[in-house]
Amino acid sequence: MTQLRQYEREIESLNARIVVVSFGRPEQARLWLDETQTFFTLLLDPERKAYRAYGLGYSLARSWSPKIWLEYTRLILSGRKWRGIQGDSGQLGGDFIVDSNGRIRFVYRSYDPTDRPSIDQLLDALRQTHRLEA
Repeated sequence: MTQLRQYEREIESLNARIVVVSFGRPEQARLWLDETQTFFTLLLDPERKAYRAYGLGYSLARSWSPKIWLEYTRLILSGRKWRGIQGDSGQLGGDFIVDSNGRIRFVYRSYDPTDRPSIDQLLDALRQTHRLEA
């Protein structure tokens, strides 16, 4: 998520904004916002209604597979800070682009916690959505 910061101007020029939905607690959300200094809007969904509505999965096995442990180890060794388990580690996330009419234009449901679309995929989908709305 924080990699998108360098694309803030382009995202704004596409009349888009990033909204992060989390089921975390308010104090965790404040910490994350302080740490990342992000321009994203953060909404809390402790009941996970949005997660269910968008069909996001749940899997402890995929969330704690050897692949995930290796990825966390690689991140820590590269100097990134690991904040530990934040809430329910089995809840999987996703990335969605919703246009100004409420139509879902891009869907990416994560298979595991490290599975995210590339920044290029997200920006391409935002550009395409912008063209459709222009």
